[in-house]
Amino acid sequence: METDLEHARILVVDDDPDLRFVLLDQLAKEGVGALADCDSITPVPEKVADFQPDLILLDVQLPDGSGFDLCQRLRDQGFKRPILMLTGRSEEENIITGLERGANDYISKPLRMGELLARIRSHLRQFKASDDARFVIKSLDFIPTNKMLHHQHTQQQVPLTEKETLILKNLLRAHPDAVAKEALLTDVWGFHPDLSTHTLETHIYRLRQKIKRITDEPIIDTADNGYRLAD
Repeated sequence: METDLEHARILVVDDDPDLRFVLLDQLAKEGVGALADCDSITPVPEKVADFQPDLILLDVQLPDGSGFDLCQRLRDQGFKRPILMLTGRSEEENIITGLERGANDYISKPLRMGELLARIRSHLRQFKASDDARFVIKSLDFIPTNKMLHHQHTQQQVPLTEKETLILKNLLRAHPDAVAKEALLTDVWGFHPDLSTHTLETHIYRLRQKIKRITDEPIIDTADNGYRLAD
């Protein structure tokens, strides 16, 4: 399952090659799962589509345009993950402009790596709590708002029902601990005194069958009176 920076995918967009080198080097040393970079606006949309970053570090001043305009363009195209603006200027109007264009945060140069890492972790955690977040469960991607499981390598995918999505979300929140059957029944179906654990067991069985269509890896383990995500 995705944890902190280990499975994070970060895209750095800045025209300063020295700064890009330092950022990529430091982020790699911090254990960031995957890194990519661009030195201008032009290649960014294609890079975003191919690389699927979980977070973008975006310079305000780029040789072929404004980072603010690019930020708004990405938002208009449906990119919902965190965008942190990088700038050498700290005037209040630029901070407001960035936030109005859809930026999540604003970090002034020269960058303090400790502060930058803290901000990155904070925004990744906040986004992870939303339904638009991308979760990694072994070889599978899971985005709750899409109600879809997607295999990272084969590109196979299976649609999930609303209940199956809620079951996975509950198991993700609890991982590595197990969730009792009664707790899952309450969280997924609400309080229905006539429901038995057989309802949940049936949904778990169907969910496991769907998962088997795209991977042989065990994803959901049976625990004492409950279920957990496999390690």
